[in-house]
Amino acid sequence: MSSFDNIALAYDDVIDWNARLAREIPFLKSRLGNPKGKRVLDLACGTGRHAVALTLEGAEVVGIDNSEIMISQAKKHAASNSAASKFILSGIEKFQSIDLGEFDLIICLGNSLALLDDLSVLEGVLSSVYDALKENGVFIAQVLNFEEIQRTGFRFLPQKSGKMDTGEEVVFSRFYEHTNPPNSSTLVMSAQMKVKGEWTSLVSTQKVLNLDSNLMKRFLAQAGFRETRFYSDYSESLFVGSDDRNLVIHSRR
Repeated sequence: MSSFDNIALAYDDVIDWNARLAREIPFLKSRLGNPKGKRVLDLACGTGRHAVALTLEGAEVVGIDNSEIMISQAKKHAASNSAASKFILSGIEKFQSIDLGEFDLIICLGNSLALLDDLSVLEGVLSSVYDALKENGVFIAQVLNFEEIQRTGFRFLPQKSGKMDTGEEVVFSRFYEHTNPPNSSTLVMSAQMKVKGEWTSLVSTQKVLNLDSNLMKRFLAQAGFRETRFYSDYSESLFVGSDDRNLVIHSRR
């Protein structure tokens, strides 16, 4: 996704953040109890929306992302909201090399775990997450469930459009090429931009691990988690592997 860094904020503009945070923050808060003074780590934090929202609820939040533009925007978002969130530029596979202490809650949302290089890296990240949690600490992740995607042959994501800081329109198109089932797929992403009245395009590809509940349950157990629950949304709806594309993971140390 690095080749898209210069238009990443336009994609962020596409998201209805008020609606998304209204769905997700109550779920995350419920895992903390009283958020005041609790420590939260947001892996692949993007522009810091979740981190800032949880900071404003009283938590002490650290966000990590491998994009300089995302981290820069997250810091601006925190400053504009007078939030003391801390943001660090780092890949999530390297976060434990940073002395961050222990956390009550670690989150990794937006299918970010599926963008790791391979399953061995995923295993290492989950082990690091376990080690970084306090006793009874909770890990919340959200990924796409490829059991359903492989069953249905789903490929094409909805087209979206946003605007760059300059006001120029950007149209995003995304589809999957299922090149290496059941291990991974390729996400093909294009951004069409109107610059000085002329349309131009940028195309990038991203390997995506084909994750599902069975694989995640096995890897989380190997990492040491004693309790894992799966939901299809942040309202804690029942998850059915063959039918639900969204997988929300709750694991307790």
